[in-house]
Amino acid sequence: MNIRPSLSDTVVSAITREWIPNSFDGFLHELNHIVECCKTKKALALFRGHRNREWLLDSTFVRSFKTTLFRVPSENRLSQRIVDSAEFHPAILNLFLLKFGVLARPSDELEMVAQQHDIDAWFEFMKRLQQYPEEEDSFFFLKGTNLLDWTQSPDIALYFANENRNADGAIYICDATATGKTLQVLRLGAILDKMRELGKAGLPLGAPLLFSPPKQILCHRAKNQQAVYFAQMDLRYDLEYIWQLREAALSGETISIKLVLPAGSEAAASEYLAKKKITPTFIYPDV
Repeated sequence: MNIRPSLSDTVVSAITREWIPNSFDGFLHELNHIVECCKTKKALALFRGHRNREWLLDSTFVRSFKTTLFRVPSENRLSQRIVDSAEFHPAILNLFLLKFGVLARPSDELEMVAQQHDIDAWFEFMKRLQQYPEEEDSFFFLKGTNLLDWTQSPDIALYFANENRNADGAIYICDATATGKTLQVLRLGAILDKMRELGKAGLPLGAPLLFSPPKQILCHRAKNQQAVYFAQMDLRYDLEYIWQLREAALSGETISIKLVLPAGSEAAASEYLAKKKITPTFIYPDV
C-alpha cells in the first residue's frame, strides 16, 4: 500500500509520520480515503484504536514489563542502551515464557474441548485474557499477553480510539498483505515453543504474527468487535518500529498509517458512532 492524504490541509509529520487532520470531518474523510484505497489495491486493512495518541503498538505484557520493572510510562520506549544489552532480550523473554507455559496455561477442560473440535487451546486461552483482562489471576506481577487486538472494522477502531478520551486519539491502519507471510496456520503453542528455541539460541524472534483461526470458540464480544490478533514476537520492539524497518526494505511500500483523532471531537465521534449503533452495549454485549 502506497498512499498519501486526500486533503491538502492534512499534515504529515516528518518526525512521527502521523497523519494529522485539522477536524473530525477531515479525520473521517482521510479514514474513508484509506479504506477505499485499500479496497482498490486489494490490501487487507486492519485497524486499531488508541484513546491516547502517544501509545505505542506494544502488547499489554510489554507495557506491564516497562512500567513495573523500569517505572517507564507505557507510551515511552526504553533507552536503546537497555534494549540493545545482551541481558535484556533473555530477561523479558524468559519472564514471558515463565508466565505462559509454567505458571499459566490452558485448563484441562479447554484442552479437551480444543482436541474434540480441532481448535487452538493456547490461542483461546490468550484470547480470553485479552477480552476479559479482569479475569486474570493475580499470581504473576506482569499482566496481559503478547497479543494486540485489531479489528476489521474502522468504526470499531474509532470506538476504542474515542472511548474515555479527553485528548488526541489515534487509529492505526495496517496493510496485513504488506507484512509478509505472517498469517499463522501454526498453533500458538507451537509458536511459544519456537520462541523458546530461538531465545535459547540468542536469535531474534522475527516480525509480528497474525492470528485469525477459522475455527474458534464463539465469543460474542470478539465477534462484535471483528477481532483479529497480532502477536508481538520480539518483545523488545513495538510493532510500528518493526514494520518501519520492513518498510525501509520495501522501497516505498507502506505497512501502517497512524491517523490522529483530533482533541475536542469526542462528542462528534460519539454521535457518529451512535448513528451506526456502535455503542457500549454492542462492543460489550455480555456486560
